Amino acid sequence: MNETEWLKYLKKYLFEGSEVVKSKNEDCAVIKISKNKYLLFTTDALVEKVHFDLKYTSFFELGKKLAISNLSDIAAMGGEPRWGLLTLGSPSPIQISWIDPLMEGIVSALKTFGAYLIGGDTVKSSAFFLNLALLGETKNPILRKGAVPGDLIFVSKPLGESSAFLRLKKEKSLEEIPDTIKKAHLSPEPEITLGKLLSKYKLATSMIDISDGLLIDLWRICEENEVGAELFEEKIPVGEFATLEEALSGGEDYALLFTVKKENIKKLQELSSKLNKKLFQIGVITEKKKIYLVKDSEKKVTSPKGFDHFSS
Repeated sequence: MNETEWLKYLKKYLFEGSEVVKSKNEDCAVIKISKNKYLLFTTDALVEKVHFDLKYTSFFELGKKLAISNLSDIAAMGGEPRWGLLTLGSPSPIQISWIDPLMEGIVSALKTFGAYLIGGDTVKSSAFFLNLALLGETKNPILRKGAVPGDLIFVSKPLGESSAFLRLKKEKSLEEIPDTIKKAHLSPEPEITLGKLLSKYKLATSMIDISDGLLIDLWRICEENEVGAELFEEKIPVGEFATLEEALSGGEDYALLFTVKKENIKKLQELSSKLNKKLFQIGVITEKKKIYLVKDSEKKVTSPKGFDHFSS
């Protein structure tokens, strides 16, 4: 099974009930604990040689990125991050020289957004890995389900720069790679503030964070809502030094991808001005259950390519 097939298979083991509002097809599991309060649960792992290479990643950057991958999931639900649990696996004894900057990276990133590390576990393992489980909360969770034909599609930042870093590091020395590209891959910023405000003002009809790539993550929204989409190539914000392909399928952008009703565009523009943040309208939700890339009035069906842990 590839990753997509595995996730579909896993669904039959996941519980949903009166309190567990959502456990399937979301960035976080959603649990209702009172009339106006929901808990958000997420978890993410980073494994050496799969997600990171210590030849070009500092332990501080590694810790920060672990926190950010989880924070981005909370952001995608319109949530406020709260508490985290860390699991660390190492083939060799823990050394102060690297554990201190690693923990500082995790704790500082969490603290920036009002979250705190409160416990965890440590194991000996054949590969060095980290896993963070993060708990958040919200009054109004934004789900992937909710998009309908006619809704406009937005992303919250330029795409493809993280993937561009992986390409450029094969071509250049680390010192030759622009700082903006290094930051996009090693130290991205989660969209917590934007996510919370989209939730507060009920502007997004659906939302997901772009961790595996624009096309595959958009397809997840389309599948959940039994709809399709048209993406306008000239409107896709391709990041500096990135290619269109990297923007479409690169992954690890940690941008928010969300849909908005046409009648709420003015309110979204007001929010954009309030945050002094540009939001990019890149397409529209359609009835046809395919994703089309539109260029010069010509439409081309695209396959939902993106990062897959088990792709052949």
